[in-house]
Order: sequence, then C-alpha cells, then structure tokens
Amino acid sequence: MYDQAAGLRSACAPGAVKLVPVALNRDTATAFDMLWMLGAGLSVLGHGVVALDATTREHGDRPGLSQHLRGECPDPSGNDEALHILAAQVGLEELLTTASTLGAPAALARLARSFVADTVVLVLAPKEWLSVLFEDSGARPLIPFSLEPTGVVDAYSATKVLMQAGNMQPVLVPVRGEGPEDMERQALGVLLETARKHLGEVPDCWALPDPRPGESRDVLSHWMLRIVESALKLEDSSSTLSPWMSPNQREALVPHLWSC
Repeated sequence: MYDQAAGLRSACAPGAVKLVPVALNRDTATAFDMLWMLGAGLSVLGHGVVALDATTREHGDRPGLSQHLRGECPDPSGNDEALHILAAQVGLEELLTTASTLGAPAALARLARSFVADTVVLVLAPKEWLSVLFEDSGARPLIPFSLEPTGVVDAYSATKVLMQAGNMQPVLVPVRGEGPEDMERQALGVLLETARKHLGEVPDCWALPDPRPGESRDVLSHWMLRIVESALKLEDSSSTLSPWMSPNQREALVPHLWSC
C-alpha cells in the first residue's frame, strides 16, 4: 500500500513504546479524523496503535487506561482493530498526579509499562495536561486543527502553552476544509507569523494529506513516517528517563473534563 514501507518499518523498530501526544481542542472531530487515518496506515504495517481518550471516563463496565495502569486488563494493541481507543480520563489524571509529585519521567515510565514494545500510543488530551505529563521530555505534540477562525485560534493557544509551559516543540497539523484554498492558506500564514512575532519561533507544520482522489500515496506515507520518527520512544526500563528533570515538580493545574 505504501511505497515507503521500508522506511516506516525502520522508524518503528521494535524495542520501545512510542508515545505521540495529540492536543485536543474544541474541534475534537478533526483530531479523531487524523487518528483514524494514522491508525489505519500503521496497522497495515503490523503495528498496534492505541489512542488514549481524555474526553471519556472509565467505568466498571468500560475499562480503560486506569485499569491498564494497574495491570487489570490485557494489552489492547494486539487485537484486530486498526485503532483501539481507550477511555483514559481517570488514568491520565492519575499520571498527572505522578508527574506533579515524582516528575514527568516517572509518569511516562509508568505509562509505557502498560503496553508492549512497538506499540504506538496516541495520547489525546488538553494542552494543559500534555504540558505537565510530557514536560521537558523532547516529545513533539501534534496539534490537529481546521483552518477555520476558531481552529486557528485554538492552534495558537495550544502552541503557546506547549512551548512555554511544556518546553516542547509542537507540530501543527492543519486540516483542509471546504473553504477556498487561498483563504485557508492565508489563515495558516497569519498563524505562523503570529507565532514568530509573539513566541519567538515558527512551529513545524505537517499538513494532513488531502484524502481526495489523486492525492499521492507517497505523500501520505511520508507524513506517517515523520510522525512515527518524531514519537517519544520509551524503552521498557524507566532508567532511560532519569536525565530529563528532577522530581521536584510544581502542582499540576488541569481543567476538569467532561464525561461521555
């Protein structure tokens, strides 16, 4: 299916859990559209893909990340689904507490132990949560957004928080809509220029490939390759995380999320 399959397999070499933070804004549909495309593509190459959904709360009859952190559920990445979505609101709140008291490395090591090596774990959460959980980790959070006015505003807000509070280099993932192409290009240009003027640098921009007929499969596979290469790779041992930071963390101030 993908002409660059060999490169993708090399980027996804076994031995590590691969974490990809994804910033959730008001337009959650755009983020989930990106996830399904990414999950389907990686599953073709034989990789398990799990998405942790911070908008959905775990329940007794709907286990999720919280249960996985306690070892009460089998790893979901080996099933036949292209993308397995786990309710993760409670589990991520637990990890935020760990990050606030013991540091982000300890929280991410705990998360990585919940999945088998070579699993790609997409962590969908608000920008405030990601800035605490992945602070100073070297992760490259993705910011999917539509090129509508509200989408552009949300993308700038997420970029600012992830850069300034999380000390990370986020990646903008603009998604084309039904509007005129020149207007969408102008909106993206305004966003990048605003970031340059007020944040001191221009974030990388990896646009979601257009799924319309005629779009090259090479473009899609190259987009997937860049995301997998940018993933935060955690070995089974937490010792690889220790150089990041000291455990003296400030208390996390995170918003209360809705339940589904």
